[in-house]
Amino acid sequence: MQISFLTVFTAVLALAVLAVPGFLLAKFKMLPESAGGVLSTIVLYGSQPVMVFMSFQTKFRPDVAINMLYIAILAVIIHFAMFGIISLVIRNKSKSAKIATVKYASLFSNCGYMGLPFLDIVFNGSGEIIIYAAIVIAIFNIFNWTLGVYMLTGDKKTISFKKVLVNPTILGIILGALYFFIIGNPIVNLTVPNTTIDNIVQKVMASVDVIGDLVTPLSLTVIGIRLANVKFKALFTDKWAYVSVFMKLVVMSILTMIVVAFLPLEPVVKYVMFFLLSMPSATSTTMFSIKFGGDGDSASVFVLLSTILSILTIPLMFLLMNAIVPI
Repeated sequence: MQISFLTVFTAVLALAVLAVPGFLLAKFKMLPESAGGVLSTIVLYGSQPVMVFMSFQTKFRPDVAINMLYIAILAVIIHFAMFGIISLVIRNKSKSAKIATVKYASLFSNCGYMGLPFLDIVFNGSGEIIIYAAIVIAIFNIFNWTLGVYMLTGDKKTISFKKVLVNPTILGIILGALYFFIIGNPIVNLTVPNTTIDNIVQKVMASVDVIGDLVTPLSLTVIGIRLANVKFKALFTDKWAYVSVFMKLVVMSILTMIVVAFLPLEPVVKYVMFFLLSMPSATSTTMFSIKFGGDGDSASVFVLLSTILSILTIPLMFLLMNAIVPI
């Protein structure tokens, strides 16, 4: 498999284009204020869990199972290492809500809303790739509701393991992985070909696939809507926005390269890790900041600036990564 700079740049640009309709509709007040929340709910509780579950609808392969374990371990290591770097570089002695938000935005990637669609474009919807991505997203969600909440509140009592367990995407990953390990054969292959039952199963699973395919357009529409509500002036006046962007788009990308580059893993595994953790700040930055006492207004600026600049940084970081690990 070969991926070029142009492929990566085009994929990022395509995602930006997909965000334009939502941005314009929100900017011209053609959508109700609740539109972003409604679409987010559809993605989080419907399309994304279905997409990750369907990614496990493939024949069981021991090498894929082993790669899943490696990815889980590496995702944990990278998140902890980045948290350590952030704690050393960005101090919050005054317990400022804004600095807490800067630290959160520097750590958590938009691996779900933007990362999944990006990989879907770059790797042409390969089920194996989405399986690997699902593992990273699972680790993201676990850290998001534990370490992320702690970073914003400074209070361990606000950490919610229950939120991790009932997260729809986590449930989709668990169910998909159990099916993958126990059954090890796609549902569509379990019926006798050209029978009535087979025709029904084929049509039902095709419909379920469509639900999963909604992740890309709906996710980018949500991003567009949220970006439309940010005051662009703040992009040029908030120095902390550039600190968070540098940490997220440059430092975390380089950290991921260092961790994965020289390990005896398949290049595709390394690139899934690299791309997902090189994504801009998570859209949950704003939601979590508002919910857990961070700076919601600054969070929106951090997400917007990192999303805009990622159009350049992801392809440029890819050139550096490709020089070390050709693909």
